[in-house]
Amino acid sequence: MRIFTGISLNDEVRGKILEELRSFKEIGTSIRWTEAKNIHLTIKFIGEVDDGRAARIAGALAASRPPVAPFQVRIRGFGKFPAGDDLHIFWAGVEDSPPLLALFNAIESVLSPLGVAAETRPFHPHLTLGRNKSRYHFAALFERLAEKSDLFLGACPVDAFQLMRSELTPAGPIYNVLQEIPLDQS
Repeated sequence: MRIFTGISLNDEVRGKILEELRSFKEIGTSIRWTEAKNIHLTIKFIGEVDDGRAARIAGALAASRPPVAPFQVRIRGFGKFPAGDDLHIFWAGVEDSPPLLALFNAIESVLSPLGVAAETRPFHPHLTLGRNKSRYHFAALFERLAEKSDLFLGACPVDAFQLMRSELTPAGPIYNVLQEIPLDQS
């Protein structure tokens, strides 16, 4: 199974994102948009593991109780990867957050002894809202991106993170929570 750690969003923030996404979808592009129920913040993609390893990872994450107090993530603006004229990932941004970075680092330190490779790229939190695999002329979409690159989309309280399973299907991924891990409430 494919697993990752992530943060679920509340309905208010998800609703604001979906409302603002309408103007991008109306342009009509080759982007395959993420289903509303699947919009989340990935903290650490772990990858393919068997049931036993998934259970060990879940146990280690639950036992670690990351030393991060509840906090808020603030969602701001839309963007894309990569830079330039291509578009592979369309995303909503997450403001810099010391507690979110601390949570990422705590998860990395728990997973490393379990043989999960540490991330080599800098942590760039974002919400993946769409994917594109084809060449397309995105001029109109890029204009709209420039208009909404700093738009505040909401704040979401975080008092837990989830270990998620991602099942890939022809209709798109299906995400299921394997375990919810509360943050340090002390």
